[in-house]
Amino acid sequence: MKSQIQVFIIMCTVAFGSFTNAQPKLSIDMGMGFYEPILTGFDQNEGVQFPTKSLFNRNILVNWGFYYEFFNNARVGYNSFTSFEIGKNVLLPESKAAYSRSIKYRMFPIETYFRWKPKIEMNFTLAPIWGRGRIEIDTTPGDKEEDWDHVITSFGGDSDQLNDMGATDAMLNDWLGYSSMLGLRYYLSSRMAIDIKGGFMNNFYNEESWRVQRQKVNGPKMKIDDLPIFSMKFVYGIR
Repeated sequence: MKSQIQVFIIMCTVAFGSFTNAQPKLSIDMGMGFYEPILTGFDQNEGVQFPTKSLFNRNILVNWGFYYEFFNNARVGYNSFTSFEIGKNVLLPESKAAYSRSIKYRMFPIETYFRWKPKIEMNFTLAPIWGRGRIEIDTTPGDKEEDWDHVITSFGGDSDQLNDMGATDAMLNDWLGYSSMLGLRYYLSSRMAIDIKGGFMNNFYNEESWRVQRQKVNGPKMKIDDLPIFSMKFVYGIR
């Protein structure tokens, strides 16, 4: 009987060790985030009609990323949160241009963690942010310059900010920021887990730093600094 107990203890030790030590170093994750930005330039724009703000086009962020465990209890990776919507021109009904905008928060996190229990992990994440706003117009070559002049003036810019237009139709803005988050991860198995995080991000956005084909123009007013953010995602270990 004593020998059987010893064998059972050894088997439990081996099983526990394989679960805690054989975690894949490379993992991918997919999920969603939630935050509450103030997008004044879109919500109060009288020229370009974007959809009435709702949970899906204002507060929900599509999230994906990957991580690599480079040291015991430490990971580094890439994480992307994206918001997207489509609008139309209401003051120029003869124009068939379609407007779309996306706001992407690209994070490069460093994450530390520890096992509170065999299947429960606590983690802490710090991440610099490379943010990008993008506004696109799906229009015809003949209407291109007029449509772009209209959308820029609707954000408070001047119609003479643009000179000659080429073939690319995209209005871009890049900025830097940072994020800090606390998380809780529950392991469904040695390869699969559910991860919930909460924290904040701060973005140094400047509405006057938008550009169209290297020409500087005014863009929408957005308050995206000091934002609380929450995320929930599914994690899968690759190897």
